[in-house]
Amino acid sequence: MTTLELTQHPELAALVAAVRQGEAVEILENGKPVVRCVLQTSALLDRLAALHASFTSPVYPGNSVVDQRQESR
Repeated sequence: MTTLELTQHPELAALVAAVRQGEAVEILENGKPVVRCVLQTSALLDRLAALHASFTSPVYPGNSVVDQRQESR
């Protein structure tokens, strides 16, 4: 992982400031999207955890999709 100090990279600092204000920043290479930067929030992480939990069975972690298929036969 590369770590950059914002005080040393003013253009990056401007992008981070835009993201902190709630904007999504997309970086293009040859006209095609390569990177999308959005503000990381705990609400997003909570939603991802809930989504993950919805796909796992408490009895058989990670096998709920397989369990559902077997039950529908």
